[in-house]
Amino acid sequence: MRTLLIVPGLFGTALRCPEQGPIWGPFGNLYRGPLIGELPAPRGKADGILKAIQLGPLVLYDIHGALLRALARAGYRLGVNLFLYAYDWRQRVVDDGGPLAAEIRRLAESSGGPIDLLGLSNGGLTLRAAFVVDHALPVERVVLSGPPLAGSVETLTVLHGGFQFAPLGRTVSPEEFVACPGSMDSIPSPSTAAFLDEDGAEHDLYDIATWRRLRLSVFRDDPDRAGWIEAVRKRLADLRDTWRFLEGAAVPKHLTCVCGDGLATQRRIVVQGGRVRLPGEGNLRGLPAAAIVEGDGTVTLESARSWAGARPHVIKIPVSRHRDVVRSPKALAAILEGLR
Repeated sequence: MRTLLIVPGLFGTALRCPEQGPIWGPFGNLYRGPLIGELPAPRGKADGILKAIQLGPLVLYDIHGALLRALARAGYRLGVNLFLYAYDWRQRVVDDGGPLAAEIRRLAESSGGPIDLLGLSNGGLTLRAAFVVDHALPVERVVLSGPPLAGSVETLTVLHGGFQFAPLGRTVSPEEFVACPGSMDSIPSPSTAAFLDEDGAEHDLYDIATWRRLRLSVFRDDPDRAGWIEAVRKRLADLRDTWRFLEGAAVPKHLTCVCGDGLATQRRIVVQGGRVRLPGEGNLRGLPAAAIVEGDGTVTLESARSWAGARPHVIKIPVSRHRDVVRSPKALAAILEGLR
């Protein structure tokens, strides 16, 4: 059995600041705590992988626990042939490609041969960045589960309205997200970003004028907010570079993409009356049919298998939410199938 390295997605790694203490991870961070992101740069750094968010022995929200138990039943052992890659998911994927590539080579050397990789959700983009930095990585199999390889409108939804990770928990505000350098890494790529404007107007998602005109995200109340115009302009320019960077990734020897299927997923950004409609996962009723395609509610089938130059083995699984691609029994079975 080859060594396996797991690259988690957003919120999958705990964050800690020496001065402020835990930023993300403990139960209390679901309801209060320091900001996840702030200008000019977010504080803190990665502090280990999260298996679950717990209150004492009570598991309130499973993150990687079900996956690790399934892998253990299949014969994987943490620290022996199973390793978890902790990284700061708030940073740009282009900046983590090098460290991840170095970790892959270190594990391959210590195990005596090529290893396997598992990228979960947004972790698939970080993993892809490693294949840009090093075109000859010692990797046999790559399995991606629910990766937004061409981006996701749902990311734009979160940037616009904020995100509540836990029921009744605190909402991570648009300002917190946009203050993170990698916050926009998985919005629709320049080649797939598309609007559906009822007035027939044209919009460019990578133009700051569009964000201000449509009052997107941090401009929802004021299109002239001081400090944010240049910050978002820089984010968009950096992101164009990120997508060009990712297009240069080498194709893995064996690539499997596990794709959630059967749910209406927003593919185009709807504009009505000069404002965007981004209702979010599971709330697409009333959107034009032309704006919706099949997927897992967050990532479209097209995006989940869009690794340039690759012809991946695609495993479609039924889901009820995007998060099912990480922890549902069918997803776990598909992941193990891809690793065989």
